[in-house]
Amino acid sequence: MSLRDVAEKADCSPSFLSQIELERVSPTVKSLGKICRALGVTPADFLREETLIEGPVVIPTNRDRCPVILEWKKAKLLHFLPAEASSPFTALLLRLEPGGSTPPRHAIHSLKELCIVLKGNLKCHIGQTAYPLSAGESIFFDLLTVHSWHNSGPDVGEVLLTSPNSFHLFEQVENDVRWHVTWKRQRRLRKNSSLTGPAKDKS
Repeated sequence: MSLRDVAEKADCSPSFLSQIELERVSPTVKSLGKICRALGVTPADFLREETLIEGPVVIPTNRDRCPVILEWKKAKLLHFLPAEASSPFTALLLRLEPGGSTPPRHAIHSLKELCIVLKGNLKCHIGQTAYPLSAGESIFFDLLTVHSWHNSGPDVGEVLLTSPNSFHLFEQVENDVRWHVTWKRQRRLRKNSSLTGPAKDKS
């Protein structure tokens, strides 16, 4: 994205963004929020200071140690990296038992993901198309499109899901958006009621 593209999406001037980049001015919290939304990140991601990794992190083959994020019938979404391994990108492991599937899901904004099949023979349904994938194959697509995974094979399947963005659940983002819309509607109603005010007795 060019400076002008970001400025247009953030509802500010390119010169203002340039001054921020040159550390001549500091954005307000409101301006920072707009800039972050334009870049597709959260203010928390933007302000987080990443700590150095003390040493290489070896990922064990025992998936039972991975924390579970979401669980469906015969399917689990797991954190691939241990909790102590702070990472600016997402690395998740989708584990599918034979016959297991994930429900159709999608991000509410553009989010690219590279999926690497580690085990099994799986199908990735993206929109109306099913893509058969076996161990060693990968697929790269935008999570904005409705997608799901299915394991029709006899063995357990595993997919490594990687994204350059820090992890967040689609469901949580949708809940946050609904809350924000409701909050803005309630604030507007309160503002309108305070402007009109109660009817005064003129007698």
